[in-house]
Amino acid sequence: MAMIQAGDLTVDLIDEGSGPPVLLSHSSVSGNRQWKKLIEMLRGRYRVLAPNLHGYGQTTAWTEDGTMTLDAAARVLLAVCDGLDQPIRIVGHSWGGSAAMAAATQLGARVSHLALFEPMNVAILRDHGIVDAWAEGAGMYADVKRLGGAGDWMALAKRFTDYFNGDGAWEATPPERQKAVAALLLPNYYEWDATQKPNRAEDFSGIRARTLLMRSADTRLVLYAVSDLLRSTYPAWQFHEFPDGGHMAPLTRAEAFNQRVVAFLDAS
Repeated sequence: MAMIQAGDLTVDLIDEGSGPPVLLSHSSVSGNRQWKKLIEMLRGRYRVLAPNLHGYGQTTAWTEDGTMTLDAAARVLLAVCDGLDQPIRIVGHSWGGSAAMAAATQLGARVSHLALFEPMNVAILRDHGIVDAWAEGAGMYADVKRLGGAGDWMALAKRFTDYFNGDGAWEATPPERQKAVAALLLPNYYEWDATQKPNRAEDFSGIRARTLLMRSADTRLVLYAVSDLLRSTYPAWQFHEFPDGGHMAPLTRAEAFNQRVVAFLDAS
């Protein structure tokens, strides 16, 4: 595990392989270990950089001293990119996709490829008047703040797992894994604040990269609506829909997801 220091920010990351850099930005309640199989596929011809975001691994945790924003999340990714002198490829899933979009907006032409799977940019729904999907996301946010604020991490873990992995997923989860999910939820408590900050789809017009937006056909309404809005705002972006797998398809359908991402990253 490598370490980067950028002022008061410490970032721990996987740094493997050599070649053009690929930056992997993980989802909530996960960590950079979610990319193990993708790293194995890429490290033979790319330098793969997979940081832990705020609060995961040894990366500096977020605190109540300030409300999390997408730019704050992107700071971790930007610290990893500092000093890279080749075009950067970025892959992001869920919360990590939102952070990747914010980083790519700031990096502009330095990013050559951007692959996103169901980024959690919930606030753009409200600010574009997509009421039903926004209400679903707002309900999840309220439960995160209520249960997390009360320290009821097991109840929040159940809500989180059933929402993002599918109804009934919690009951099918072994007890030890349930405890592990609950233990990883503190960063997510803060991440949701960033999804509520006012922003519009057009705020990411600084992205200059060739971009691939992906989703599952059976994902939750809020994530489906976010991808639809981004598709309509950025018609030049490539789009791919997996037939199933839900929001966690990068893990539950890892072979298909990884193959699609690798083909995209290899395209000149």
